Amino acid sequence: MRIQICTPSSLSSGPRMKSSAANCLFAILFLCTCVDLSASETGLVLLRPTGQRVDGLIEMEIIDSLSPLAVRMHEIVSKSVVKDFLDIHEILQIYLFNTMGKSIEPAYLALTQNQGGYARKGFILNLGDRHQRMENSYYVDIIESTVDRDYNSLMSITQLYPHELGHIMYRLLSSSDSISESSKNVDVHYFSVTTDYQIAFNEGFAEHLENIARLFENNPKVVEGIIADTTEIARKSHKAIKGFTKDFEYPFRFGFYKMTMLAWYQTFEDYKRFVYAMNGTAKFANASISTSSRQNNLIYRNAGVAFEKNELRNKVQLLSTEGTVSAFFSLLSQTDLKERYQPISFYKAFVRDSSESFVPDQKFTSLQNLFIKYFHVLDSYVQLEQTEKAQLIDFIDGYLIEFPEEAHVLLDVYRDATGMDYSNAMPPPVWLLLKDQPHGVLALDAYAGLTVSFYTFELNAAEVEDLMMIKGVSEEDAEIILAYRKEHGLLNHINEVKNIEGLTAKGRQAVLSAQFDQDYFDKQEFLDGLSIKSVIRAPLKYLAAYTLIYFAILMTIYLFLINHIRLSRKKIMGHVTGYLILWLIFVLFGLVIAASSWHWALVLIPAVAAILLTGLIDKSMQRRRILLVGMMTLIILVSLV
Repeated sequence: MRIQICTPSSLSSGPRMKSSAANCLFAILFLCTCVDLSASETGLVLLRPTGQRVDGLIEMEIIDSLSPLAVRMHEIVSKSVVKDFLDIHEILQIYLFNTMGKSIEPAYLALTQNQGGYARKGFILNLGDRHQRMENSYYVDIIESTVDRDYNSLMSITQLYPHELGHIMYRLLSSSDSISESSKNVDVHYFSVTTDYQIAFNEGFAEHLENIARLFENNPKVVEGIIADTTEIARKSHKAIKGFTKDFEYPFRFGFYKMTMLAWYQTFEDYKRFVYAMNGTAKFANASISTSSRQNNLIYRNAGVAFEKNELRNKVQLLSTEGTVSAFFSLLSQTDLKERYQPISFYKAFVRDSSESFVPDQKFTSLQNLFIKYFHVLDSYVQLEQTEKAQLIDFIDGYLIEFPEEAHVLLDVYRDATGMDYSNAMPPPVWLLLKDQPHGVLALDAYAGLTVSFYTFELNAAEVEDLMMIKGVSEEDAEIILAYRKEHGLLNHINEVKNIEGLTAKGRQAVLSAQFDQDYFDKQEFLDGLSIKSVIRAPLKYLAAYTLIYFAILMTIYLFLINHIRLSRKKIMGHVTGYLILWLIFVLFGLVIAASSWHWALVLIPAVAAILLTGLIDKSMQRRRILLVGMMTLIILVSLV
């Protein structure tokens, strides 16, 4: 398939219109005069940044289709489910052309040095002899090295690319290209973190495309790789989660599992996105922990390393959590809705030639049929901007209107995904804002290295950990508020807090004083990008502090033991230096074991080596040295088991 592209303002913007024979002919003739981007047989155009910017937009050039990188990418497309998503994207482009007059564009994939994957809008295309503005064109930005990695694995490019393409498809169907996101949430989204309706739907819809890619993958090698990875991650995560929980419960531990979250948490997150979305776990509340630190309690809750299987999230929490939205759509794809085709007239907007005669179930695959219905509902009923009812509610209501004969399937899936019967009644959002309350925004950042200076949360989505972040609210006050909410229903206004019996005067006033301050919020500076340096720096500072504190304790004990032995200051410094090196080796072993699949018993290797070396060097002090090495070993072992 070769696709030609242009972005004339008359076609890419303006009011929606029904296509006619005249404007279709005009658009086709206009398109024929545009630049041929040679999208190859896959409908995919590969781009690479030149390192320059033009009028604030990143300049891109097309990657040579014969280059090793392009050949590799097109191999991945042809041998995986990615090709199916490109076909779905093309169907959407045809729909946008037929209903809005937008130009038909290929799927743009920019292979860059940026970290992770992103859905972006606007770039300048360097065509050698001239530049073409593509300011209204969306593209997926993925780090170049992702293409070279094994794609027979969980969260490889075969799943990452569909996720980001899902963002673009949803955005293309939103009510306006110019709408800016209006979130009051400060937390970076994760599978089991409660954010808000807007973020949850956007991310959950895109996230479910990862699962579609896994469930509909027909390359057996990719399927085998995904199964192998999920099995291995489940095994490794059990160890990490157990150690992570104990790090919070027992402050005397080194905190190795908290320090190594960057090494193990993201793979666990990928695992949750697949397994927990499909097995119903997404609807349960995150497990909590009770320590003397309110901040730590919140951090642990947001990490979502375990779930309370006897406690369902309430409705606001469910619809504000991307994991629930992803679970809904993922489960929906497993029903027979995709095999239920509509009359041929319904599909006219999704074909190039509206006069074409075809049989729907022969023209479109079952997966394409499912997404065609999604596109129709998203376009007509769902808006990208924040809503008081939740985008998932708008989607379900719209789907029930358009396809009433499929209602029972949709409602059954909603019940499976949320644990409750469907109702479109929703209370208005009641947001709180805590000024001068530093808050870590990343779930995988146990030491809150990346923070904002305030905290926001929605009162109906709040749990004990959130309410206790309000200065003046005790744990008892928080429990009373939640009990009232459970007994009397979700709150419609913050002033309802005045009616809660048993709440202390101090706690009541503290909650009322936390009413959302829009002017204050608008003046705050937010993090434009994630600084991995700050996320790494925080645990390293704690590691250094723990290392020095424990070493000081060990040396104090050791010097006490040898107090009766007359040693020169030089020899004492030699002992201290030697043990410091040995201690650093022990700490390094503990860190590596926590971040890997190694067993904690490997700590015995440096211990045995040190004891043997001690016996060879100085038998007169062997007992004292063995005692010190034993203490080092014990500290590390206790921190790992």
